[in-house]
Amino acid sequence: MIKSYSLAGITLALSFVIAGCSNDAVDHSTMGHGEPQEQEQTQEALTEDGMKVFDLNVTEVHWMFNDEIMDDTWTYNGSLPGEEIRVQEGDTVVLNVTNSLEEPTALHLHGFPVPNEMDGVPGVTQNAIMPGEEFTYEYQANVLGTYWYHSHQDGARQVGKGLYGVFIVEPKDGELYDLDKVIVIDEWSSMGMGDMNHGSMDHGAMEHGSMSEEEMDHESMDHGNMDMSGDSDGLSHSEMMNKMYDTMVINGKAAPQIEAIRVEEGNKVKLRFVNAGLFTQVVSIPEHSFKITNYDGQPVNEPEFLNNTTFRIAPAERYDVEIEMDNPGAWGIKVSAEENQEKLQSLIPFIYDGYEDNDIQTSETVSSFFDFTTYGEAKDLNVGNITKEYDMILGTNDGGETFTINNKSFPDHESYEVEEGDVVKFTLVNDTDVDHPMHLHGEFFNVISKDGTPISGSPIVKDTLNVRPGETYEIVFEARNLGIWMFHCHEFHHANAGMMAEVRYTGFDPAFTPDPSIPNKPE
Repeated sequence: MIKSYSLAGITLALSFVIAGCSNDAVDHSTMGHGEPQEQEQTQEALTEDGMKVFDLNVTEVHWMFNDEIMDDTWTYNGSLPGEEIRVQEGDTVVLNVTNSLEEPTALHLHGFPVPNEMDGVPGVTQNAIMPGEEFTYEYQANVLGTYWYHSHQDGARQVGKGLYGVFIVEPKDGELYDLDKVIVIDEWSSMGMGDMNHGSMDHGAMEHGSMSEEEMDHESMDHGNMDMSGDSDGLSHSEMMNKMYDTMVINGKAAPQIEAIRVEEGNKVKLRFVNAGLFTQVVSIPEHSFKITNYDGQPVNEPEFLNNTTFRIAPAERYDVEIEMDNPGAWGIKVSAEENQEKLQSLIPFIYDGYEDNDIQTSETVSSFFDFTTYGEAKDLNVGNITKEYDMILGTNDGGETFTINNKSFPDHESYEVEEGDVVKFTLVNDTDVDHPMHLHGEFFNVISKDGTPISGSPIVKDTLNVRPGETYEIVFEARNLGIWMFHCHEFHHANAGMMAEVRYTGFDPAFTPDPSIPNKPE
């Protein structure tokens, strides 16, 4: 049945670019209350034609999370998170990625709708970057928002070891903040689980009749010495996760070395929360009014102030928050993994000028969880008639050792066919007992209903949607970005265990041909 919906319009520019700046915490101050602070110098270089060129070296370093926890991490340019990349709308950028590891890697720009050949998915849009080799990504930064980048080669392992960073596209003449800071949330295991085995999956030879025309060798997914399969010690996948991960990491540091946010009364403050980890996190901002202004970088229409409200942020999601600086003191923003709060929780010090950080206050008074289905003001933009409708049933055949989409598991995965100009509706249903943050490459989508009830607040435009156990969502997007695009769970262990599909444009002929000698692992 063909249906018509009034939706937020989604504009996709088909050429995009990225650029970078120092990883050190930077106050992106401009005008407002008090003098703007001097910004860090970026490492960008300008060629004669005005193109910005940046270099990222993928390398292993010894990283101190705090005074007691040190581990070998994989990084971009030796920092965790990697280089914070901020550019202005319209910038043209070249990003040169050099692989100094002893195994292949790649870089995916998450959420930013890049041309397909720049998507950074080994075996799908490129061959993995082999040790000692370089790959150049080139885009134009025409879509504003908060995004992030990470390895899409053997992601459960490589992102878990630290290969992630933040990418931000700012407007040329945008709103001015006294402080514009990124909060990157992650988890680590002090048991040295950076090299654990996430399921020992043999993906076999992947037939690219859906992903490409060649075969791809997904050899044993032996990531180390700890088996994450469902029967490990009689524990489920979730129980194993809760057992192993015990250290909350904020911007590369664990308590008590988490860097404090320093503010003054009356400041205009923007915090960009990015979940680069594996757990759905719960964020509580104590005794301050705040607005959630963006989901996954995309604006909320007429957001209102919230009080005593906690919000969830699932793996790969981003929430931009503006906070009213009207309650001087030493506060702590609480971040905790919803299913592992005993081990994974921490406070981000939030300190006004004149106060000390040795007496942090927080608030346990939370009246409600944030509900994005009713938040903000409704706004209708008719996107047209639905031309294709698909189901995406998120399941498991064995209690969580493997995960499926429509009872299919990667590499024998589901493939959804679309044509350029289609208005495509997906119905996502979670038939498992764990969260699945589902990420669509290459396109933004509108969330139009939850559990059969239409969205009544602001239009919700996202690239990653967390589908909790028992939930059903309807999403719609207009197919404008030609290519072969992954649609997968961004809890990387679930993707590793099979929860990966693709959206394929009819007649699209990729310029890329997989090299069978390269161990491409597009997860």
